[in-house]
Amino acid sequence: MVNWSPTLQTAVSDLEVEYSEESGYLYHIKYRVAGRSDFLTVATTRPETLFGDVALAVHPKDDRYSKYIGMMAIVPQTFGRHVPIIADKHVDREFGTGVLKISPGHDHNDYLLARKLGLPILNVMNKDGTLNDVAGLYSGLDRFEARKKLWAELEETRLAVKKEPHTLRVPRSQRGGEVIEPLVSKQWFVTMEPLAEKALQAVEKGELTIIPERFQKFWWNQ
Repeated sequence: MVNWSPTLQTAVSDLEVEYSEESGYLYHIKYRVAGRSDFLTVATTRPETLFGDVALAVHPKDDRYSKYIGMMAIVPQTFGRHVPIIADKHVDREFGTGVLKISPGHDHNDYLLARKLGLPILNVMNKDGTLNDVAGLYSGLDRFEARKKLWAELEETRLAVKKEPHTLRVPRSQRGGEVIEPLVSKQWFVTMEPLAEKALQAVEKGELTIIPERFQKFWWNQ
């Protein structure tokens, strides 16, 4: 998973991502339990990623939800797509409702959990920040416009519980200031240790000269 910049159309290194506290919302959304009249309410800051949900997770010792473990839930606005309700000890019972939507294509922690449990990974985002065909009728919409439209339609279908003010930790590109999108993407990565060792040897053997000489100390310390 990489830090993707929809504006720059490139992956951005961790060092170039700056986090800022910004005012936003926590959206509470109802997911129907398949075969029952019950609903589980999920709290999320990014409702537009629900098209990439592959599971709902609860803490195994959370008495509120233990009876639902092993059942299926229906993802809203997906024409009845079912996902499993699973248990994982890393779910924070105190955050939101205690029910976590797992969207491994757009969240690093969800990605790691999906890999651990063998869950599929769905990407709902094009590299320009619009939703792709996985999002159905929302395909082609900008991610933030999709968020607004989705919430309005959830309100119409009475699956929207509430939208409460929430302080967000927003990742932004140091270069352009745009909001970074966590994205599963094929990338090239280079192991630097062998290259660094050769660079050090080149200075030691006199094959590479550093000018001014006082910066050699900086070279050795990197």
